[in-house]
Amino acid sequence: MNYKRNHRRGKLLLLLPVLLLWSCKEDNPTNPDNGNEQELITTVTLSLTENGTSNVVTATFKDPDGDGGAAPTFGTLTLKAGSTYTGKVELLDESKNPAEDITKEVKEEAEAHQFFYTPQGALAGRLTVTITDKDSNNLPVGLEFTVAVSAGGAVTGSATNSLNVALSHFDNTPKNGADRSDESDIDINIPVTITD
Repeated sequence: MNYKRNHRRGKLLLLLPVLLLWSCKEDNPTNPDNGNEQELITTVTLSLTENGTSNVVTATFKDPDGDGGAAPTFGTLTLKAGSTYTGKVELLDESKNPAEDITKEVKEEAEAHQFFYTPQGALAGRLTVTITDKDSNNLPVGLEFTVAVSAGGAVTGSATNSLNVALSHFDNTPKNGADRSDESDIDINIPVTITD
């Protein structure tokens, strides 16, 4: 009789650690998710107004079906040498009806987002992009920016001569204002033509 009771207790004692581990929940994860999901962005529009004028130039990237499927389309920005522009970016998810304004979400979750604008190819020494908007921690966001085009010869926009536009999403990496995250909501190259 004692043997059966002790045998049952032994089984229960073996199950106890398993049950305790199974029922425990980690209250302080090492990589907390701040609740911001990565956004689906199907349309990116850059709008630049030439300083001192009412001239507005735009370029739009569209990928209506997201990754895979049909190839995306890229508009070309045409800028004047020696000019400065005030810019803004608009983001949409047009897979939804009506389209969802992702720009508003990025603005609301500014602490978890930052744009990086990187001139490529022949534009590397010709364009200077400066982010002008900040989040509540005084770190750059990039929904608003300026573009200064240096004087010089013409450049034809292409996949090589382009402005890389990347929207970093900071969930598991702290935003420091200088480094890109390993998560990107967008990472595209907008062709840029410079005229004399």
